[in-house]
Amino acid sequence: MSLETLVSHQQEGIAARLRGLGHDSNPFLARELLPQATGEPAEEWRSKAEAWLFGWLIENAWRQDDS
Repeated sequence: MSLETLVSHQQEGIAARLRGLGHDSNPFLARELLPQATGEPAEEWRSKAEAWLFGWLIENAWRQDDS
């Protein structure tokens, strides 16, 4: 998976947090995007899911620092 793809997923996580969505809104946790449904290698799926969550967590930490 390319660095650009991982950064894109991080940006999606940041955007979700900016919209007020919770970390459980990670789209990669949706049943239809799990490796069992897509046939995608688990490690590739995990990289995308973790990149999204990392972006969400960065924005969440930033928001908490502003309080």
